[in-house]
Amino acid sequence: MMQPPRCRRRARMARGFTLVEILVALALATILGLLAFIAFASLEGNGVRASDSAQLQNNARIGMTLLSDDLSRAGFMLYGPSGQGRCARLLTYNSHLSTTAISDQWPVSSVVQTTSGLLPQTTGIHFGYADPGGAATDAISVSYSAGFGTAGAAASAGVRVVKATSGTLSNASLFLSDTSGFQVGDVDMVVLPSRNVCIRFQVTQTGGGGAGNIVHNSGASTAGINPPNGFNGVSSLASPALSPSLGTADLAQAYVQDFGQIQGADGPLTVTYSIRPDPNVPTTPDLWRTVVNALGTVVSDAPVAHNVVLLHALFAPLVNGQLQAFEPWSGGASSIVGSKQQNAVGAVEVAYVVRKPDSAGRGGNPATLSVLDETYTPPAGDTYQYQVFSQVVYLRNVAWNQS
Repeated sequence: MMQPPRCRRRARMARGFTLVEILVALALATILGLLAFIAFASLEGNGVRASDSAQLQNNARIGMTLLSDDLSRAGFMLYGPSGQGRCARLLTYNSHLSTTAISDQWPVSSVVQTTSGLLPQTTGIHFGYADPGGAATDAISVSYSAGFGTAGAAASAGVRVVKATSGTLSNASLFLSDTSGFQVGDVDMVVLPSRNVCIRFQVTQTGGGGAGNIVHNSGASTAGINPPNGFNGVSSLASPALSPSLGTADLAQAYVQDFGQIQGADGPLTVTYSIRPDPNVPTTPDLWRTVVNALGTVVSDAPVAHNVVLLHALFAPLVNGQLQAFEPWSGGASSIVGSKQQNAVGAVEVAYVVRKPDSAGRGGNPATLSVLDETYTPPAGDTYQYQVFSQVVYLRNVAWNQS
């Protein structure tokens, strides 16, 4: 007797799934799980790569922003006051660095790093890093004024004119039309239009001589930034030496710009960017920013971007209002130093190489990377990927100084 359809369906439901059906279901579930795992792993890998790329871009952005901002200030307030004579050469003395030479302080300058070399304007900070990937690493220094000092800032901002009764050469004494606002310990800059030279001093006496003068005596300068023998010392210790030597006629109708009492990162500054080992992970190279004030005090020295393996720059002199070709700072006649155009740099092309972890295991670094006029060779088989970032920065204060 044939069972009704409803009974046959109940019988099949009671029987359950066959072994083949179960195996097929397990296979399908395994495939779906594997696809889900692959998708998750891919998303996670993409997330890691995106995070690494974002970190690289962030490093590049922060470092380049700071560097270009400092470069754009090069020479600000350090080469003569507005409306008065300007100078092509700023002479600075620091007995802690040298007792036998006065340095030329340029709006921007560069030095090739060596492992044992010292950071410019410092006595104890060594680079500890040089020649990565067969390329030379530069340390780039920028000089400008961050404003006036903290004491008597309003009065210090003024420019004082030297009287016809000009002063004395032996202690850099100057008779001014108005000595108000000057204080012992102030850092100032003497502008000598007749010689196209500026000189940085520290005030050691005011109001002497019964005629309102300021004195820059080397023995009383606590910071050691006054050269011995006053203006006579400037003439003999400058390199190259001032010839003929400064005379009292050069002091008449000169100008003095007072920066006031220097505390921390105010007044005239030198800011240097270099590549040095990370303070916590010595095998990691960082881009460092170091700030030295006019008293020779290191007021800031810290890394601003990690995993920056190379820093390099080229410089374009400004001649008759026209930028010339970019060239290295030193190294032969076709360089800024070789052509004696240190005071005329109108633009800087700066580039650096940043690395990031090769999280995806892609490798694929090119055999070499072009970094301006240099060639960087990534280490073979390491776990990083490399990228070059560059930017051109124009030095508006240099153009102003030439106008």
